[in-house]
Formats: sequence, structure tokens, C-alpha cells
Amino acid sequence: MGKVLQLFNLNKKLYLKKLPHLNLTRLLFSSNGILDEELTTDIKRKIESHWKDKVNAYPVQKDAQKYYLLSMFPYPSGNLHMGHVRVYTISDALTRFFRMNGKQVIHPIGWDAFGLPAENAAIERNVHPFEWTMNNIQTMKKQLEDFNICFDWDKELTTCDPSYYKWTQYIFLLMFEHGLAYKKQALVNWDPVDQTVLADEQVDENGCSWRSGCKVEKRLLSQWFLRTSEFSKDLYEGLNDPSLIEWRDVTKIQQHWIGEPDGFIFHLDVCCKNEVLPKALTVWTNTPELFYGATFIGISPNNHFNASEYGCGSKNEDHKLNITVKNPFTDKDIPVYVSQNLDYSSATDSCLGIPVLENATHLEFAVKHKIDVKEVFDSASNCLINSGELSGTDRQNAREKIIAKANKEGIKFYQASKKLRDWLISRQRYWGTPIPIINCPSCKSVPVNKEDLPVLLPKISDFTGKSSSLKNCDDWINVPCPKCGGPAVRETDTMDTFVDSSWYFLRYLDVKNKWSPIM
Repeated sequence: MGKVLQLFNLNKKLYLKKLPHLNLTRLLFSSNGILDEELTTDIKRKIESHWKDKVNAYPVQKDAQKYYLLSMFPYPSGNLHMGHVRVYTISDALTRFFRMNGKQVIHPIGWDAFGLPAENAAIERNVHPFEWTMNNIQTMKKQLEDFNICFDWDKELTTCDPSYYKWTQYIFLLMFEHGLAYKKQALVNWDPVDQTVLADEQVDENGCSWRSGCKVEKRLLSQWFLRTSEFSKDLYEGLNDPSLIEWRDVTKIQQHWIGEPDGFIFHLDVCCKNEVLPKALTVWTNTPELFYGATFIGISPNNHFNASEYGCGSKNEDHKLNITVKNPFTDKDIPVYVSQNLDYSSATDSCLGIPVLENATHLEFAVKHKIDVKEVFDSASNCLINSGELSGTDRQNAREKIIAKANKEGIKFYQASKKLRDWLISRQRYWGTPIPIINCPSCKSVPVNKEDLPVLLPKISDFTGKSSSLKNCDDWINVPCPKCGGPAVRETDTMDTFVDSSWYFLRYLDVKNKWSPIM
């Protein structure tokens, strides 16, 4: 056996053992000062037990530089696999490195516990999703502890715990109050196997569900959305941050997915039978300076305004609806047409009809349907004409002025990508965060009072996994309206699990806070 170098002389001794067949040195431990040639399983366990707490103890000064090292928290889907080992050994090595260099490192861990995978696994095994999930968490936590990964277990969180999803619901209510969470009829991706709606990102290039693999159907359903399109400019430009210089291959993909925010989405009032409807029509345009020339709105057959109550017609033929939209700059009512022959933005399934010479498609459409044509741009002078106070102004200045006018007059609009849709978060499943809304026949969608959060997910003893699980919970679903006191029902859709995982990294920093989602 190679030479053994004694480091210090205590009841328990440390040794450097040189292994003759390997060119490396290992730091080992011997309780009796004698190190056997063979490291048996029993000896290995004693060595591990000795070092288990010591290797994670790094005394750090309180004024040391702070460092937050975040690894994605896992789905508690069963046992650990090699993907988990890869991710968490990397974060463990980095954490130890920075702590050994004197930094205060936060290295938290938690559990992405809601969602379809857990629910489907529970159905297959005839157990409740809560039981399945908590058993998996217990197993995976024990395995991570056996790996001795230096997580900050005092910051552990679980998204299916009411103390966490209370704040997910709170954030939803804040977005609802600011018009960033809304409900509308929409043609959505429906998974006939999992019996739920899928976001666009959950459908592959072959039109199949990312989870079940079945062919996705299109259905018109009333769904909840988060207005992510309003943040497309910030999302797009944020990817140019210098700190992401090493991630340019990834950020380019993400910017392509978001789309360049080179246009604007306007929210326009809709009138039907001389009454302004409570919901607006959103339209994307990259030529807001030509708004004075807008004489019609085009919507795709998939737009939620193409409904029987507004006189919808054949999807194969152009059709004029019995609604009009108010042009906010001319104060004139303009007609709304359903057509497959116009170019629509993915963000709105609509277009602002400006029949000018530079837009031949809109001009042809207007001529065909005998819609007014108003020339508002003189290409020879590069100036606007027939555009009120903007007449005689070049296009760039006209754009700046009309945006300033929209801001001044309180017209709702924002810079946006043509591609990025709002985030559909409704899921017709049980195992998810309940949406804190009460549906009243008189008051429509009414938010639950914040003092009444969390809206607890009801316990179901006979769990079958059917999409109507929450609809069958009479004691839970039937409640008085918080606004008028009349009979009402709770929202039975739950939130997409990605809503839970969109903010967990913030909660880690103040996981025991009972008064706010983050410090």
C-alpha cells in the first residue's frame, strides 16, 4: 500500500492515502488511525457520516458579497433520475466554489408540485394527486440529502401548499385589477386525451400534444388569459442585456419566438345596436400614423367577435358583422368584416383596414366591399394628407404625434410584437391553483377578496381525474357573490402550472413571509 501521511493526531484522524494505481490523492477519515486497504460499504458510510455536515459548513462574514445560485426546481414525479443528478451536481459544485471564495451563497430548492403530469400519474395508480405528490417529495428529498447537495433546505417551498399558492392567487388578482388578466372566448388547443386546453408552446410542430402525444383539436371555449403581449417590448429588449452575452444562441431563439415589437396594439370600443360593449376589440398595426385613413376592421374567422350574437357568417366567405368599432382619432364608426383574405397578426387575429396605395390588399378589399377609401399619405412629399392636425407632417413625426395624442387622450394602446399572443392559463383539470374568481349572473367575473385567500383546492375523496372534478364539488362551487350577495359559483378552471413556476425564485428569498409574496 502506498505511503500514508498523518495530518494531525486526534481520536479521529485524517489521512492522505496515495493509491498506487491512480494518480490522485483522496482525503479520507479513520476512527482508529488505521486505514484498511479495502474500503468496504460500512467504512464508506462511516466516512460519509463524518463529513456529511462538515462539508456544508462554510463560515461566511455577513458583509460578504451575496450570490444567488438558482437551479430549476423539479417536478416531484417519482425517483430522481440522471437529469436531476446532472443539474444539481453542477449547481452544488458552483455553490461550494463560491462559498469557498467567501461569498454568501443562496442555493435554494423546492417542488413544482401542481400540474398535469402529477394528476395523470395519480390517475394511473388510483391514488389522490396530493398523496402521490407528497410521497414523491419525501422520496426525492431523501435522495437529494443522500447526495449531500448543499441546498438551503430552510428555504424549501412546494407550489401545491396553500401558503405558496395563496400568493399565486394574490398575484393573479393584482393582474386582474390592472386589466392584465381577462377572460374571453377563444379558439384554443384542446387535448382530447388529457381533456384540457394547451398553450401554443405545448403543441409540437406536428400539431400534437407535448404530453399525451395525441392530435390536438381546435375548440371555442371561454378562457382566462394574461396579457403578455403588453410586455413584448420589454421581453424582447431585455434579451439584449450584456449579462446574456454568452447566451446569444438561446436569446436569438427567444427573440424570434417573441417577435420584434415593431407595431402597436390598440384597444378599440365596439358598438352593437348603439350600445358600447364591455369588451374591446384589439387590433395590431405597424402604421399608427395612418389611423385617419382606417375605414374598416378585418378579423379572422377565429376571432372571438366572429360569434352568432354579432351575425357571424360562413368562414369561407367575407362577411360584415352587425358591430362597429370607433376610430379613436376621427370619432367615426367603422365596419368590422370577417375574412380569410387579409393578413392578420397572431397577437390579435385582426387588422386595421387602411386602404391606401401602399397596401394593395386592403385597397382591393375596400373596393370589393364598397368601403370608403381615404387617401392619407402623399408619397411624393412623404407627408400626411387628410389627417387633421397631422396633415403636412412627415411620417416619422406624424407617428410620434399620434402616439403622443393617444397617450394624452387616454386611448389604450402599447407597443407590441405581431407574433406574441397573450398567455392562455386556463386548465380544465383538478390538480392546479384555483383561479380566485366568482362568476355571478349579474356582476359577471368578480374577484375574491384578498382577505379570503387562499381559495383552497377542495379535497375529493373519490378522485377520477375527470375534467369536471371541481364542477361536482357543490359545497365548494356554490358561494354568494362578493359584490351583490346573490347566488354565484366559483371559477372551476385552474391555473397552468407555469404560473406557479413563474415566480418561485422570488419567493425563495422570503419563504416564510405571511404578509407579502416577496420581501
